[in-house]
Amino acid sequence: MAVTAAAPSQAHLDVALGKIKTEGVSQEESDQFVQGLINELDKDSDQGQLAKNVSEVAEWANDVDESFSKVTYGLKDMNDRYGTTFPPLRTFLSEWEGYNQRWATHLSLSRDVASQQAAILQRFDKVFLEIVKSIKTDQDREDAIVELESFANEDNSEPERMAEGFRTLKDDIEDFVVRFDAWVQTTSTELKQQAQELQKVIENLRVEIQELDIRIMEATAALLGSAAAIETFVGLVGVIVSGTILALALAQRVDKTITLSNKRKELAEVNRQQEALAHVKTAFDGLKPDIALICQKLSLFGEIWSSVQAQTRAFQETLKGGMEAISNLRFKKEIELAQKLCTPLRNGLEKYATLLENRK
Repeated sequence: MAVTAAAPSQAHLDVALGKIKTEGVSQEESDQFVQGLINELDKDSDQGQLAKNVSEVAEWANDVDESFSKVTYGLKDMNDRYGTTFPPLRTFLSEWEGYNQRWATHLSLSRDVASQQAAILQRFDKVFLEIVKSIKTDQDREDAIVELESFANEDNSEPERMAEGFRTLKDDIEDFVVRFDAWVQTTSTELKQQAQELQKVIENLRVEIQELDIRIMEATAALLGSAAAIETFVGLVGVIVSGTILALALAQRVDKTITLSNKRKELAEVNRQQEALAHVKTAFDGLKPDIALICQKLSLFGEIWSSVQAQTRAFQETLKGGMEAISNLRFKKEIELAQKLCTPLRNGLEKYATLLENRK
């Protein structure tokens, strides 16, 4: 029976990763890793799984679309239910709809960029890397440096514009979440404070009215004198002698009773708003996983040209060191790795562009 090796513990991983961070890796370890990548690419050459990994970004686009729809629907529902109570919800909804439109615009651009990038990878692989591999003389090396310089300096601003658009959108969406949470927290705190203040006012009014009732009864009994026994009847009938201190006290009680009633209504409204805000928070918290998916996927778009450009300049700098680079095994392996990566990446980008072209 085959025994499956146990997965490394988290502690082991932490130690290993910490060592790489502090001590780096040896040349031997780096060489082994590069060769390992080449071996994996060779294994995949007939299966196309790596190309599929790239093209799956187009399928992610559908996931992101679905997430945008969920968030938009959720915010619309919040606004329909509680927009009158919380006007800022309308602003948040409008802002989110703007993000959705930007996403559609950038995604459309990414389809065109994917086709361009596939063509760039084809040239990188079949032209420029082949030039490097074909170096035989020092003049060949000098010519290769010039060709690589020319290639690296080509104006490919569209990929960067697209990448920057996705990065900015990602940052804006993350900022949106922070601001929405802050608004909920601030509004919740304000409502809680209002409720506490109203409860204090209501309690004070209740005490004042109770005290007035006692004083009114005492004053009524005193004014009735020997007829104090009918004080209860007078109170029930509500007969008042105008102009007396008792009339003024009763008027004050009426005012306080009206104020108490109004404050209770205010408290009921604040409590209703608190309940509504709790529903808003719960609903928005439920949307956060979809927002997180959007941000995660956006960060993966548009980095191809910058990688090709960086590789080109790295190879160029190595060649500037002289003919020794041509016989350097590590340099040869890096060229081999770059070429082997180009194929699945190019195929994946072409499929990505096709999938987006056929996307509804």
